Amino acid sequence: MFRIWAISDLHLGFSTGKWMDRFGDHWKGHHLKVESAWRERIEPGDLVLLPGDFSWAMKPGEVAEDFRWLAQLPGRKVLVKGNHDYWWPSSRKKLAEVLPDDVHALKKTAVVVDGVPIVGVRGGDFLPRVVGDDFDANAACSQLDRALERERRELLLSIAHLREIYDGDRAPIALFHYPPFRVGTDESAFTRIVESVGCSHCLYGHLHTAPEWERVFQGEKGGVEYRLVSCDALGFEPLLIGEVAR
Repeated sequence: MFRIWAISDLHLGFSTGKWMDRFGDHWKGHHLKVESAWRERIEPGDLVLLPGDFSWAMKPGEVAEDFRWLAQLPGRKVLVKGNHDYWWPSSRKKLAEVLPDDVHALKKTAVVVDGVPIVGVRGGDFLPRVVGDDFDANAACSQLDRALERERRELLLSIAHLREIYDGDRAPIALFHYPPFRVGTDESAFTRIVESVGCSHCLYGHLHTAPEWERVFQGEKGGVEYRLVSCDALGFEPLLIGEVAR
């Protein structure tokens, strides 16, 4: 028996010296809170899912210290890219070169860890970003639509890869960085895909304010359990997703 846990948005700054303190006192020393809770709860054979915004590093060569911190914590880990993971390399080969043992990263791919199938994608923001007085709503919405369509295709590639590497009957877990729907709603092209595939869970992060936490959908829909796992929303403690019999 092993357990599955999730926590996202660690925003580690070992490599850069950039931390999250400027966003509130609750972020001071947040990595120490995460590490303490992690060691109390998680065993070496457990699986930890990390949906994005792992590190503030800007380049692959700068993320080593953050991965050293992660590697010394117990458990097998699976990451997807967040909107602040600028360090993430463009090729799978370069990505594999920066990952420690027992750490997997999904990009148009899937992974099966100890019989648990996992798909994932960064996803995207459902609201256009308003910048400057010359903001063009039509252009921004068009750009947003293209970005969401790209992420939808990448999710389908992840699912297609899973079908190539896994012929079991266990329901997959889907990882997103952004919520798979607009805050205040519970449906999108993403949710229709994960529900049609028969995922057991859809885990997402990105959100860092109490009003968003209160409005974003969490719960069961279409056979999928949707859960927000941003580390500050969890009080910097990994969330137990379930137990699996080997």
